[in-house]
Amino acid sequence: MTFSSVICRSAVLFGATTACYTQQPLVSSIPAPATRIIAQVTDSGAVAIGGPVGPGALEVEGIVATADAAVWNVNLTRVDYRGGSSVIWNKELVAFPRNALTHVNEKRVSKSRSWMAAGLIAAGAFLASRMFGEIGSSGDGPGGGENPPN
Repeated sequence: MTFSSVICRSAVLFGATTACYTQQPLVSSIPAPATRIIAQVTDSGAVAIGGPVGPGALEVEGIVATADAAVWNVNLTRVDYRGGSSVIWNKELVAFPRNALTHVNEKRVSKSRSWMAAGLIAAGAFLASRMFGEIGSSGDGPGGGENPPN
């Protein structure tokens, strides 16, 4: 793998994982299905969901399957725990008593940030290929790099 391909792959990975989402407080008291949420887990909530999620949950992220005033059913994508560990989930469904979650934010894809990140990635990849293409074309390859006589 060449250095330029490592740079390009790193740029794509960086762009794919940053700058594409915004978070804002949840507007309604009951989220609509398919809403992506990030919420802190209350102390009593950590005890209530300790069985399915594990002990010491601090924050959860997931997609709301169904919700009412008493219970939110969430397809979990991430759980952060005390001690700093974070576990990625595969959208397993967990029922949360409403009082288990606090400081609920909605996570949305930002089209403008996504386009900006895509533009920066494309520009960086173009510049890297031009820069490394110019450096790599010094003529030291097979044939000596000189034009053959006519």
